[in-house]
Amino acid sequence: MKNPNVLLVVWDACRYDYAVKHASFLNELASSSLSFNNAVAPSPWSLPSHASIFTGEYPHKHGSNRFGDSIDTPLVQELSDSGYATYGVSANGFASQRTGFHEEFDEFRYTGGRDPYINGIDVSGSAQWILQESGGTHGEALMQVLRQIPSHDHRLKSLANLTAVGCGELANKFEFLQRIRHPVFAPTSDYSYKPGNNTRTICSMLRSHNDGDPFFLFTNYMDTHRCYKPEDTLQEKHVGRKLGYDELVRLNEKVAAPWEFESKKARGELDEVDVETLRNLYAGEVETADQHLKKLYKTLDEQGMLEDTLIIVTADHGENLGETDEMNRQRMGHEASISDAVLRVPLVVAHPQLDAATIEDEVSLEFLYDFILSVANGGNVSEKTVRDCVPDIFAVSQYPATGGGNETLEKYPDAPKEAVRYRSSEHSVVAYDNDWKVVAETSGEKWTLKEMNQEPVQDAPRDLVKTTEEYLNLLKQGGADTNLSDENLSQLEDLGYL
Repeated sequence: MKNPNVLLVVWDACRYDYAVKHASFLNELASSSLSFNNAVAPSPWSLPSHASIFTGEYPHKHGSNRFGDSIDTPLVQELSDSGYATYGVSANGFASQRTGFHEEFDEFRYTGGRDPYINGIDVSGSAQWILQESGGTHGEALMQVLRQIPSHDHRLKSLANLTAVGCGELANKFEFLQRIRHPVFAPTSDYSYKPGNNTRTICSMLRSHNDGDPFFLFTNYMDTHRCYKPEDTLQEKHVGRKLGYDELVRLNEKVAAPWEFESKKARGELDEVDVETLRNLYAGEVETADQHLKKLYKTLDEQGMLEDTLIIVTADHGENLGETDEMNRQRMGHEASISDAVLRVPLVVAHPQLDAATIEDEVSLEFLYDFILSVANGGNVSEKTVRDCVPDIFAVSQYPATGGGNETLEKYPDAPKEAVRYRSSEHSVVAYDNDWKVVAETSGEKWTLKEMNQEPVQDAPRDLVKTTEEYLNLLKQGGADTNLSDENLSQLEDLGYL
């Protein structure tokens, strides 16, 4: 009997509570599958969280924690060694050629660039890999891609992709070009992202797959990651009106961008109407991702693959939407935060052999590595297999300091220095157990909460407190760079982090 196919779907920056409220198809799937009410992201941002999922290790151990780090994917290599065809379709700039994430996949497509055509050369991804391998400038990387176009099956579409990416590079260098009202000139490539590019690429891979071998297919949808720009009908549904291009850019760049938000907050200039509009746009993006999940499910059914496919849907982390969190910190996005809005994520595991059940225990996503390999190596697709793969320890999340504090303050002088210092210089560890959440930070600060209410440290379970202290010491041993290279800065600006 053939081992099951595995479809791993990551909704980037999707928080648990919004998924419960706005992802109707995912909730329908959960009602007949194994669902988790307390899944915890291994880290509150993409690079270390993806690394944890694909290595089965926490950030202190896998070490992919800072801007510019690469990501190893032993999960993909193990599955390939077990006879799986491996496919990757990702719109996330960290789960891409930029970090070498793509290397072990048989086929990989990056869909987060400005490329309009998925059947042309993957210009954004190819250029990223050239930069990763040989350094040099973006212009030199694009020239290398240009030389590949004459031999490509879709030369005109490849040339259009190259032109669009080149326009984006010019807009990054000459900000006045960003006033041109077109996504290729937008502040980041996120404005060119379309979930349909993910879905069409995945469906094409599924239809062309050799059914004699099982497949592993990983995909990252970026809809619930800023910038929030759901289609017009969803804007009308959730916001009550269609927003123009200029207003969407203003909301995403001048309000939702984490350091712009912090600066406005410090100056007392936050507009609650804007913040509520962003929340509604985010809800529309959750529904967008959900609609595309339904399309993938339908394609699996049409291809006769559904009965043989294990489907896992989750998020690498969640998102703050301007609320004041349980530690009395008001944040937007997932910068400098270990709030529950950022750490609690949806997780649904679906397969025809699985009975419907809900797991209430706190579970960190790093266990997915062992679970997927167990199933791929002949293990039963069952609730017992899932539980056996969850380590008998507290669910933990780790925030490694990213560095780059000086660069951030130079660009955003009004941003509170405390928030910038927290992101750039302070490590944090969070551990969960039942109703308790314990946080330890390298600043010496500790937070102990029960049912979201702060409690004295001495009242918290001693083993839980000890776990955060031990993991924090392990994380500290890795150190933290305080400065970023010019290449890192360029990448972060393109990704919307700086």
